Amino acid sequence: MSTLIVDELSGGFRLPAGTVPALNGVSFTLDEGETIALVGESGSGKTALILALMRLHPTPPFAYTGGRIMLEGRDLLTLPERSMRQVRGGAIATVFQDPMTSLNPVMTVGAQIAEAVRIHQKVSRDESRKVAVSALGEVGIASPEARARAYPHQLSGGMRQRVAIAMALACRPKVLLADEPTTALDVTSQAQIVELLKELQHRHGTAVILVTHDLGLVAQVAQRVLVMYAGRLVETASVDDIFAHPQMPYTWALLQSVPSRTPRGADLITIPGQPPNLLDLPRGCSFSPRCPFAADACGAAVPPLAERFPGHSAACVLEPAELSKRQHDLETEVSPTP
Repeated sequence: MSTLIVDELSGGFRLPAGTVPALNGVSFTLDEGETIALVGESGSGKTALILALMRLHPTPPFAYTGGRIMLEGRDLLTLPERSMRQVRGGAIATVFQDPMTSLNPVMTVGAQIAEAVRIHQKVSRDESRKVAVSALGEVGIASPEARARAYPHQLSGGMRQRVAIAMALACRPKVLLADEPTTALDVTSQAQIVELLKELQHRHGTAVILVTHDLGLVAQVAQRVLVMYAGRLVETASVDDIFAHPQMPYTWALLQSVPSRTPRGADLITIPGQPPNLLDLPRGCSFSPRCPFAADACGAAVPPLAERFPGHSAACVLEPAELSKRQHDLETEVSPTP
């Protein structure tokens, strides 16, 4: 059963220079207990989508131009702001990339968690404090009663991120949006946070959308992958299918840019250029100016996100067999000669 259904969601920022189409016809479903990874370069629209799902974009300049966000039968785009405040932190919660910008520096971490609990669960101050201490203990913070009285600057980066996760999960949300929750942490803390998220998700059945640049992390925690480019979804599939046979050249290029996936002695295949200016998108496929397999047909029209194999959709004009051949030829070209 789908907990979250996003249907043709579109929106952009209305600026003096024109409207920036940050989201263009984004559609996907998220099932109970499932983890979806949202990947793509900086500027591809990942965080814009996360903020749009929570209706956290300032309006103006942002404006929704179409689509629906269905959460357990309710379209979040039609809810009044008062009702939406109950959804945020209650039914949907977010863990942001840098906890120092999402935690209040002048409130103790326990008070911040307790405040969120009181807003959404209508309990007393004493009860909310107990829930806050319990939440800190659940995310693996030692001496949670003492740590609840600490301010964010008194905690390490890893502990602050645990506090942010505790706050997000304290009200038992149906959906957790994790926007690069490990980027600002060292390798050891990253591994601990990943294991913590997996454990808490298994325990509570929370559905998770994970935004990340780390394809190794994707392989560890996600069941499905959504690939974004220039505000669109350009490929969706299971993790195994994405890694085994990507059907969009952009996805293939992202995977080839990972050193650990490149054969020893082979040249690293990189993606040339920069993501396009959303105010001046190229004709047809937005990735075609950077694509190593671009053909004349790529500039004719924007390729739709269409199913190429069961459960595997991609936006590319090349047929799977032709794409596979071109990928193989380029991989062979950069591989070391025996």
